[in-house]
Amino acid sequence: MTEDFKIETPYLPGEKGCRITWLFTDDEEKTLYLRHEDLMEMIEILEHGTTAKIEMEDGASSILVNSDSTDFFLAGQKSQKIETLALKIALKEFIKNNPNA
Repeated sequence: MTEDFKIETPYLPGEKGCRITWLFTDDEEKTLYLRHEDLMEMIEILEHGTTAKIEMEDGASSILVNSDSTDFFLAGQKSQKIETLALKIALKEFIKNNPNA
């Protein structure tokens, strides 16, 4: 399970949502864009401490939120994992600093 991740604003100014980037090495990283709707759904799930599956817009990718870890299943790629508590803390901080995300 990786703890090396960051949550940032989208590349386009005014775009809602966020980017979750996994940092593997100095030269290797993987980024997932979460639309505003998916971000709000994830925050609600994390706040209530429930288990849920979020279907991504492409219809082939999904996020599975469990009590201990959150799995990101990206179409055609190796799944990624983040400790749910670490993700909850990072998203709470992101929303605090970016209330219009």
